Amino acid sequence: MIISFGWTTPALLAGRKTVTRREWNPDYADRFYEGQTVDAWNTSPRNVRGSPRKIATIRLTAKPYLERAREAPEEDWEGEGFAYLTEISRRVNGHTPEAMWRAWRLENPQLWVVRFEVTDLVS
Repeated sequence: MIISFGWTTPALLAGRKTVTRREWNPDYADRFYEGQTVDAWNTSPRNVRGSPRKIATIRLTAKPYLERAREAPEEDWEGEGFAYLTEISRRVNGHTPEAMWRAWRLENPQLWVVRFEVTDLVS
């Protein structure tokens, strides 16, 4: 099993990302469980232009669960890596992490919350 981190890869590698939210179908989400180790990739292995590679191993600290974006606790700003991305002035598709966080909470999608810890970084 893998999870790709895309534009939040720098936060993961800096140890500043401990949660991710995903649009998964329930059957796929059921494949993940607390304590499971999962390969973390910088992008999907199917993304041939993105130089896909494994960047870390993570361990899930809870079974993924559904939550509306608006219900995300404020501390998940840090956990999602947005604070770190702001500190390093990283923009995504021309948007600041703050603008993305606000828009995401306004849209209020129901997403799978995946909480984890990094157990190993790949050199």
